[in-house]
Amino acid sequence: MKDKIENYLNIIHYCLYKAEYRLHFLFNKINPAWLLMKIPFIKRRYEKMGVTRQSINRDNNNLWGDKRFGLSTVAAGGFLWGGLGLFFFSVLMMLKVAISTVLIVGCALGAGLICYAFVFRQDKYIKYFDKYEKWSKQEKRKYGWLTVGSILFVLLSFYFCLVI
Repeated sequence: MKDKIENYLNIIHYCLYKAEYRLHFLFNKINPAWLLMKIPFIKRRYEKMGVTRQSINRDNNNLWGDKRFGLSTVAAGGFLWGGLGLFFFSVLMMLKVAISTVLIVGCALGAGLICYAFVFRQDKYIKYFDKYEKWSKQEKRKYGWLTVGSILFVLLSFYFCLVI
């Protein structure tokens, strides 16, 4: 059971990481800051310093895509932690537990401990990331939809616990 939970959480973390990294590439295509590189005096200044758009782009992609400390990894971990905390909070609200600050902090701490134990401790997720990189296109699509379904399930459970 523990292995299944660990695998499931790491699948969601990996799919969130890949989605965040792809959003980074999409934003790069519409990023207005790249237009600054086309201004002649800025372009000449960068050329004097030996900086090219390709080197900035490469460094930026490394900043986002690094599996260990990249911004996409951090964002995916935050989404995983927050989603799990929101799920716990929803379950407790469905059980008609009185909402308090202690409850909210408890849900956040519980989610953080679970994420730490199954995903982040000793960088377990890197081993899983390497394993998941070898997935076929069909497996990537399947687990991507599993992640979308999981996110929708958490959001809908939270919504229904507020409505009911």
